[in-house]
Amino acid sequence: MQQVHINRLGVNSIEFESDDVEMPLSPGEERSFELVMINYGAPTHVNVSVSESIAENVTILEDNPYVRHEEYLPLIVRIPYDGRLYNKGKVFVTVGYGSRKEGFNVNIGLPGPNEANFSVDIDKSLSSPKTNASYNSSYKEDNWSTQLPEISLQMLISAFETAASRSGHLVISIIAVLFVLALAFFLSSLDFSVLFGFYHAVFLSIILTGFMAYLLIKLPIFK
Repeated sequence: MQQVHINRLGVNSIEFESDDVEMPLSPGEERSFELVMINYGAPTHVNVSVSESIAENVTILEDNPYVRHEEYLPLIVRIPYDGRLYNKGKVFVTVGYGSRKEGFNVNIGLPGPNEANFSVDIDKSLSSPKTNASYNSSYKEDNWSTQLPEISLQMLISAFETAASRSGHLVISIIAVLFVLALAFFLSSLDFSVLFGFYHAVFLSIILTGFMAYLLIKLPIFK
């Protein structure tokens, strides 16, 4: 309850019993709050309004009452389930057709650490984007600089082994083919008729031809 004295100190004067009103509500809670308008002068209309910061928390059932001597004006104060836990604002009373306007403070909800001047010292460098970015960049550079020599060495070894294997197979294949050809030319130039008969020469030729075919098939080739 808040008492509002009108015209007590003079025409259109406004006085409040208290400068601050506390409404300790929880989310989803609702409570009624009364303004007691006491008029010490001629009957007059009184306008009641609230600041924008608590407009969603306060509902005025009658915002322009006609006050003869004493009137009770109920206000509904609430905090939505998904609303802010703590709001601060003002309730304004206007008289004299807008010539005089005064207000008192209304605190709705339960103050959190920020409203209670509660603070925790935190190193600002931890939340600095530049610091985080430089840290990530340096970490990536160090990581790459560590892995790059190892990766390069593995690539070189693998390439050398592949080249050596293929070149070795190629050299062996060429030498074997050249040897077989040389042996074939050498044997073809000899006259075996002195040492062997016709059938012996045919049999030897078949053996040599099969051996050459076997070598050409079984020797490793370059792929």
